[in-house]
Amino acid sequence: MRKWTLSALLVLTFFCLLPIKASAAVREVQVYLYQEYADCIFFVSWQNADQPASVKIISPDGTEIVATEENSEFGRGRVDVNVGTAGSGYWHVSVEGDGLGTISVNGGNRKDTSVQYNAIQSFTAETAEDGSIHLGWDVAAEQDTVNLSVAAIQSASNGNRTVYQDYSVARTGTVTVSADNLPTGLYRFTVQVYDGSGQYTLTTEEPLYIRQTEAPEKLENVRAGSIDGEMYLTWDSGRSGNYVVTLYDETLSVLKTEYVYENFYGITPGEGVNRVKVSVAAVDGNNWGEFEVVEVVKTIPSGVISFPEEEVTKENVIPVYIECPSEASAGVYLDGKLILENAASGDYDLNLAEGMHEVVAYIEDTYGNMSTFTKSITVDRTPPSVKLNNEDMLKTASDSIVIEGSTEPNATVMINGVEQEMGSGSFMVKLALEKGVNPVTVSAYDAAGNKSVKTITVERTGDIDGKWTGFILPGILFLALAGWYVRLNKKPREELSK
Repeated sequence: MRKWTLSALLVLTFFCLLPIKASAAVREVQVYLYQEYADCIFFVSWQNADQPASVKIISPDGTEIVATEENSEFGRGRVDVNVGTAGSGYWHVSVEGDGLGTISVNGGNRKDTSVQYNAIQSFTAETAEDGSIHLGWDVAAEQDTVNLSVAAIQSASNGNRTVYQDYSVARTGTVTVSADNLPTGLYRFTVQVYDGSGQYTLTTEEPLYIRQTEAPEKLENVRAGSIDGEMYLTWDSGRSGNYVVTLYDETLSVLKTEYVYENFYGITPGEGVNRVKVSVAAVDGNNWGEFEVVEVVKTIPSGVISFPEEEVTKENVIPVYIECPSEASAGVYLDGKLILENAASGDYDLNLAEGMHEVVAYIEDTYGNMSTFTKSITVDRTPPSVKLNNEDMLKTASDSIVIEGSTEPNATVMINGVEQEMGSGSFMVKLALEKGVNPVTVSAYDAAGNKSVKTITVERTGDIDGKWTGFILPGILFLALAGWYVRLNKKPREELSK
């Protein structure tokens, strides 16, 4: 429960008071004009007068008026902007600057000098135990009743929701209103008072947390940070599966609201923005759940995690080297399972089963930001099979032989120590044979260094003894038979000649 009381500061046709936190770059003030003014000036000032600021005013019809030397007077900690004719309705005053402190906005006709007091002496807004909103006001007015309305505001761009209005209410009073028409969230409350001659505005300085009566419970395990510089928000899944994510500026004014349907949200702040505030709540029908605002600070933690260079190994234990700052910690996921966390700098061993593995390691700082390091590695302890199309022992009379076979793709094959060119796992090579027995050794190596060896023997027949038997002896026999034949034919011829 929070409560605000704002004392009188100044009076004009309208008044607005809002704080600007030191880290806020832009602050928007929304005010309402009940009537038209012919020659209106906005007086904008800020608490820390030594800080520079720029001012932009947006009229109800969307016209932007930027404070320049032509239409404004600049002073120490203030800017007076002449907007000319000012129509009734909601006006937005945007003040940009760092460390400005409290910002006040007031204005009226150029010739009006009644800047003595604010008719709204105090305004309070607080939540009751049952979730309703308790409002209180005190207006210094001559008449007993005034026109009073109270609006809930999350940001100027989101407009406002009127929670209470009475055209004739006591100048001092209290009222309790329901919060059921307000989605669970952070709101500032603005009171607008019109007493018949002037109108005044006051706004609570800090946002008030409003909870719907039937609001779902807070989501559990909400975590925020950045991974390699990309901001994220994640949480445990709720019952409905519907969620609303809200981004805030440094003053907790709403920047963006978005419905999501999974338990992860990638945060995309503006360029150069390294710090945001964010919340997530479950949504059940028209009810928004309770939440807490968390701050996300984008950094990339320093440090390094290194792995072996090879992508395939036959070792089932690989080293991992972690180097990270003392205030950070490291962890390792193996195939999606966390196997090491809250680790400091040092050498660690990963035990890997045979097969393909995905390793994701991270360094995490105190803000929940991570830098990640990944490695794909395959453990292969199985030697490549070698299949030969030749018999284990064979004989040939030829002076060469063709060795033919296959192994697994990408393996290296060596035959008698000579590396062979491979097809898609097949090989074929012609080997010269020496006389006698020729051993042939076929070796296959895979990328992990596993080795298979197969040896066959080839006996080369048809040596010098074989040639004598196969060629010379038949020749001698032929000559002998030829001589015997000639001799037989010679005898008859000798007998005839006698």
